[in-house]
Amino acid sequence: MNIFLDFIIKVGIVWVIFFVIMKILEKRFRSSLLKFLETHSISIQLFHIGWSTTRMNQSIMRLALKFEKFWIPWFKVGSWVTLALLPLSIGLLVYNLVLIYFQPHEEPIISPIVPGVNVKSKDTLYLYLSIMISMVFHELGHALASYVCRCKINSIGFFFIYILPGASVNMDYEELHKSGLWDRLKIYTAGVWHNTVLCIIGYLLLCTTPILLSPLYYFSNNQLYVTFVPEHSPLVNSLSIGDEILSINECNVFNRTSLIDCIYKELDQPKAYCINQETMNCINNLIKSNHTEMLGGCFDYSQVSTMMKCDPTSVVDKCQKYTKSCVNFDAFQYHVFNLRVKGQDFDSIESLSFLGTAQQLWDSFEANNYRLRFNTYKSRLARLSYLDLPYHLYQFFGYLIPVSAGLGVFNVISIYGLDGEYILDTLISLILVGFSRTPRESKEKFKAIFLKYFIISCTTLFSFTILYSYYNILI
Repeated sequence: MNIFLDFIIKVGIVWVIFFVIMKILEKRFRSSLLKFLETHSISIQLFHIGWSTTRMNQSIMRLALKFEKFWIPWFKVGSWVTLALLPLSIGLLVYNLVLIYFQPHEEPIISPIVPGVNVKSKDTLYLYLSIMISMVFHELGHALASYVCRCKINSIGFFFIYILPGASVNMDYEELHKSGLWDRLKIYTAGVWHNTVLCIIGYLLLCTTPILLSPLYYFSNNQLYVTFVPEHSPLVNSLSIGDEILSINECNVFNRTSLIDCIYKELDQPKAYCINQETMNCINNLIKSNHTEMLGGCFDYSQVSTMMKCDPTSVVDKCQKYTKSCVNFDAFQYHVFNLRVKGQDFDSIESLSFLGTAQQLWDSFEANNYRLRFNTYKSRLARLSYLDLPYHLYQFFGYLIPVSAGLGVFNVISIYGLDGEYILDTLISLILVGFSRTPRESKEKFKAIFLKYFIISCTTLFSFTILYSYYNILI
């Protein structure tokens, strides 16, 4: 939480400084600066910078009209799929709220993204790429559908609000309102439809990654290979890229899931060890000074594998024979992890001991079921072993799919000012067309009242869900 708040505050300070500098420049070079911004269609406000262009309009129009026979059924199917997702998304939102309120310890289905809390700093690039691709794909859907339905667009824009990037399509709303209801529905639902398709494409690519990477990597369902060892890792001199992790504390490892299971198995069975007085003093001093992250410095790692287990509840303390104390390592969340590793260039199996928290072990190396086909030391493609393509692809798709799905859900629900509001408006208009005997004024009155209260309800429900989710994550 502190990391996230520090980041938000620092970004806010940068925005304020940037805005003040722009205001100073505006006073000094008012006419030339305003002319430059207007010429390049750049808008700058506090916490917001945007750019719009008409250069892409012709390209998108040509793409829409050249493949018009494909796009017409494409967006027709998309409108029906989006309408089917509308009640499902609202139901999902209600279920998610019930889940986080009544079962706060369960993993929610919808969870806000909080950098530094549930998104690691090293994953920021994947997150921003996913947001940009999802938004561009979303807005491209609106633009293509507009041209297919013979509605022009004025411009395409890209913006940055505080820490979030985005894209938008400025439609010709006069032409849009002149078009038929079904055409309008296709245009409004095109963004959600494209996000749905992007999720499907991402999932299919994720599932076929072993096939796509087969020219470069071996893939095994039951062998876990080391793909990266950070320079700061305690295992940097013990593990090499391509080594196979066989087990942790006699728990066999086959993939990342079993690796996590083995780590949790150790956490569920905390052990105690005999510790000398000097080490105990070091541990107590660091705990008192709230520097528990430095506890590893109290231990001699060369003797970790020979540390003697003990039972703190036993009447007979065998540690006393060696003038040591029996200490339960779970008290400071430390554990001894004994790894069995098979090197890539030799058949012998090596045993490694790691002392630390589960998180420290997890951060000490990266591993997956892929192994480079080429000899790491002799091949010109050796750099691929350090690039770790499988890891980057899995991480990227791991963000792209939920981000695109979240953007789709965000826009299909009837939230004020977003696609969902216009989708619902058009849908009700289509339904009311069937009530030909009902006076027009009565239909318009019913539509206005229904839209007002339904949109207020959905907006309130969504806002409360997000705010409550943030509260659960940050507090």
